[in-house]
Amino acid sequence: MPIDPRRVARLEEAVKALHQQVNVLVSEVRLLAVQAASEAPAESSPPPVIVPERPLPPSRPEYVAPSMPVAPVAPAASAPAAPIAPLGTAAGRPPLPPRPAPLPPAPPLPPIANVRGAQAAPQSSAPGAPPRVPPPPAPPRRASGGSIPIGGPGGMTLETLIGRYGMIGIAVLLLLMGIGTFISWAIANNVITPAGRVALGALGALAFAAGGFTLRGRDEKKFGNVLLALALAITHTVAWGAGPKLHIIDDRIALGLAAIASVALAGLALADGDETLFVVGVGGALLAPFVTASGRASGPLTLVYGWIVITAGLFAMRGHRWRVATQMMTLAGVIYAGVGLVGATFSVPTDRMSPPFFALACTWSAALLAMAEYRSTLVRSYMLTMAVAMFTAAVSLVAAGTHPIDVAPLALAGTVSLYLIQRPLSLQPEKWLIDAVALPLALLAAALIANGGIDAPNGVAITLIWGIAAAGAALMNEQERRGPHYLVFALTTMVSVAYLLRHETLLLGLGLVGHAIAMIFLMRKERARLVSVSIGIALIMAMVQSRDLLAARPAYVSNPFINPGAALMLLIILAWWRFFDALAKTAEELDETDAGWRALGQVFLPAALFFWGWYELGSTVSHDVATSLVTLYFATVGVGAIHFGRLRRVPVTRHIGLGLCIIAAGMAIWRVRDLTDIGIKAGTFILVSLFMLAVAYWYRQAGEEETA
Repeated sequence: MPIDPRRVARLEEAVKALHQQVNVLVSEVRLLAVQAASEAPAESSPPPVIVPERPLPPSRPEYVAPSMPVAPVAPAASAPAAPIAPLGTAAGRPPLPPRPAPLPPAPPLPPIANVRGAQAAPQSSAPGAPPRVPPPPAPPRRASGGSIPIGGPGGMTLETLIGRYGMIGIAVLLLLMGIGTFISWAIANNVITPAGRVALGALGALAFAAGGFTLRGRDEKKFGNVLLALALAITHTVAWGAGPKLHIIDDRIALGLAAIASVALAGLALADGDETLFVVGVGGALLAPFVTASGRASGPLTLVYGWIVITAGLFAMRGHRWRVATQMMTLAGVIYAGVGLVGATFSVPTDRMSPPFFALACTWSAALLAMAEYRSTLVRSYMLTMAVAMFTAAVSLVAAGTHPIDVAPLALAGTVSLYLIQRPLSLQPEKWLIDAVALPLALLAAALIANGGIDAPNGVAITLIWGIAAAGAALMNEQERRGPHYLVFALTTMVSVAYLLRHETLLLGLGLVGHAIAMIFLMRKERARLVSVSIGIALIMAMVQSRDLLAARPAYVSNPFINPGAALMLLIILAWWRFFDALAKTAEELDETDAGWRALGQVFLPAALFFWGWYELGSTVSHDVATSLVTLYFATVGVGAIHFGRLRRVPVTRHIGLGLCIIAAGMAIWRVRDLTDIGIKAGTFILVSLFMLAVAYWYRQAGEEETA
């Protein structure tokens, strides 16, 4: 049977395409295996079994059919015969499409388990290539035993977490409790001399330190670090017992030894980068005063000790993203300040000032030593602790009937420190609300309470100092971050103005309006819309003063619009109008498309002026005069609104004007007819009728124009 060369060519192309698809599939399998090997945890990865890579067969040589003997044929006379191409050659074959570009070489195949390949010897690779040597077999995989995965680092299970970290924490706690119990028992029963107790503690610390260094030399670095941390914690305990507890050595020397131990612990943790060592050692150092205390574990010396340990710990945390350690340092500052407050005697200046001063010292330690990622959180937590401590101390002092002058300077120092450290101010509302508004105002409140309130001789001065500090903090930030500081500045200055002018109603109202106008200009210049809170409060308080002035005047006055209450109300209306306009322009400058404030300003001014005029005319001279003037007022305003609406082609204004004219007609019919003064009654009827005729003429003229 003759062989068709075209079919042979198509078969060759199909085989080559199949080889390419196989290459692609092998490459994808290798990539997936590499990714699985890199993502799988080291402890839970299966034992690798190497499958020798089998090379793909080389491309098949082009098939050439053997030539068959051909019978001789006489050549034609007209032209020479063309040569006959052998089968399988390119002659007589249709042109083939271009071949695709070769794929990049696939990466080496990672270990893949293969039972059959594990039992059989690997096949030889391509000719000329060196034989592949399989790696030694891995140890068998251990069963997990039903451990609960918790998604920790390295696929950590709940069992591993408890066994590796929980047992260490329990060991530290029980060890310190045991040492503390022994020392307390020895003190109560006089079993061992004070020097002997301290010597035993020192020997225990040396034993743990020797064991730790021994294990570190045997490639058991982590567990050796734990023993060293325990040794340092015991050293802290011994130093505390030798100093403040047993008074064998001076308290300052004991705290110096504790500080040296803390620095050594910080250096060890910094050298090894071990968070476990840091948490265990510093945590034990922080617990030492409370474990060994038989009575009051508070006072200035305890807070100094806590500050030394916290500062050394923050120094060791530099350059490390230790979240658990950061939370521990935050909690330590709060607990130490709280213990200082619980055991403080507020009649003693050192006791009442120690907890807030301790929190302020921790704040500066965090600002200078903490990592930038955790600095703001630590500073905010310590400053909150300081504010609570100062407020508690101030309330206790006032309850005891004393007003010391040392609280306000410390509160001001805390406020200025907060402004300096927390810059640039965060743009997140939950953060700037605490840093720039809540904490400064809380410290101001504590200072005023301890000083005796704003009524005290220095109350207004203290408040104004806080306002100046807030303004300075605003200038230290960019414009978009100044709003919270300007809010504190506006609130403090408003309170000062209100207190200074509290005895005169008119002056108080004018002062509040003047303050509101000044803050409106500040808001426009700095685009600080948070100042609007102070502006709104000031204008509302001014409205209350205007209401009191209006209520104090007679029912009917001969000088409407120019009496104190009316003049103050007019100023308040204009201030509200400028306030809404400033909010609208500030929104436009900040590229906000909300047109609500502009529309409110456009509607507010005419409406407020209308009601203001109505109220004043309703209180003019007498009942008859006031009724006539109010009726004519409605008619005049209605006609004016209709005319304005016709000129500006504003249908809403025409509708409002027509409604006011109808109300004026109704008032003329039902109220003016009951007046006793005939001249006023007749004049009112006639004037209102003329206004109604003018309205009718305008509407008739408008109808004719539309018909034309």
